[in-house]
Amino acid sequence: MSLVDDIFSSIPAPLINQFGIDATYVKANTNPVYDPTTGTVSGAATEIPVKVVISELKPEEIQGLYQQTDVKIIIAASALSGYFPQTTDSIRYLQNSVTRTAKIIGMFSYRGDNAIMHSVVGRLS
Repeated sequence: MSLVDDIFSSIPAPLINQFGIDATYVKANTNPVYDPTTGTVSGAATEIPVKVVISELKPEEIQGLYQQTDVKIIIAASALSGYFPQTTDSIRYLQNSVTRTAKIIGMFSYRGDNAIMHSVVGRLS
């Protein structure tokens, strides 16, 4: 374990669990099947209940390449059991009684030897 792991690994999960909101991490199927006749892709996604902290993403914050509908979502790495977010995944959550789906378009993992939390950019659809 690195010094980062020793000092910080226990911090993100309790804070996110206390101050975050309930959400569903939707992990895309790793073996999708395309049907050329219907043009559909089949295969079940894996849904993982998580707590997340969602905040506004400012254009100057991360290279200025994002849209007004993009949000920053912070997830404790322990909530995903060692899985790293991918751009094929999405996060679903309630906002003012409306279900929002944020497609992951960017991610950054804070880590020493092991990830302690993930910060993803999600584009609302």
